[in-house]
Amino acid sequence: MLGKLLKYDMKSLNRFLIVLHTFLLLSALGIRIFLTGRIFADNTAEGTILGLSFLLYILVITAANFGTFIVIAVRFYKNLYSDEGYLTHTLPATKGAHLLSKTISGTIWGTLDMILMGLSIYIVVATPFVMDVYHAHRAEILTEFGFIGRYADLTFPKILLFLLIFSIICAFSSCITIYASVVLGQLFSGHRILGAVVSYFAISTIVSILSFISLAVLGLSTSKDLIYMRSAAGEPFNFVAYMAGVLGLSTLLALIVGIILYILTYVLMNQKIDLA
Repeated sequence: MLGKLLKYDMKSLNRFLIVLHTFLLLSALGIRIFLTGRIFADNTAEGTILGLSFLLYILVITAANFGTFIVIAVRFYKNLYSDEGYLTHTLPATKGAHLLSKTISGTIWGTLDMILMGLSIYIVVATPFVMDVYHAHRAEILTEFGFIGRYADLTFPKILLFLLIFSIICAFSSCITIYASVVLGQLFSGHRILGAVVSYFAISTIVSILSFISLAVLGLSTSKDLIYMRSAAGEPFNFVAYMAGVLGLSTLLALIVGIILYILTYVLMNQKIDLA
């Protein structure tokens, strides 16, 4: 039954999010064409079109990111807690199966969203001119960023693997935060959608505070903290080391928060909650 639920949930998300991310990639391709100067010979016209294209790209990439999780939230609410929920709960599937299916589908699309945003940025940035400069000064650039010492063997595939794991865990945590907020909103006697929004901001605020405290304790709240620590120890600031520390801690916190909220959501979903 889980397979059928997952197939249905993916189908419900695909019809909105495929279109949204297609626009994202097309806008990135449009800017890339303008940056390579293949369309307009008139500099004024080219600059105007390029500026409008960047504006469109910023709007599209913002819409893709927020839109992805908004669609995930709306589908979760409508499928389980609106009038549609009466039909959903007649299916021979437990609430735990519904939660797991929606968590998997939401995590998949949350991860795809981050991957496609990264791809679109790469399309825009990696112009022939930029790549030529990079290859001509590769050693100096890598050294300047901190790919030295124990980070010297940090290859591009390893970085991509780490970013993929980071994206999956963050997508899971973001997805389950939304679900927990929706379920907590059902505990309100009225204005349940408003209750879900309030719950989301409350959870996000608590997590942000905990994240800041954790980073501050480890001296990673800002790059200046690490610069000071390195200087005190007689070591140069290493950007790669700083980002590895921040992303590593963020990944761990996201995983812990995600697991706690998943358990909370599962427990609350198994309580008797009236549909809207």
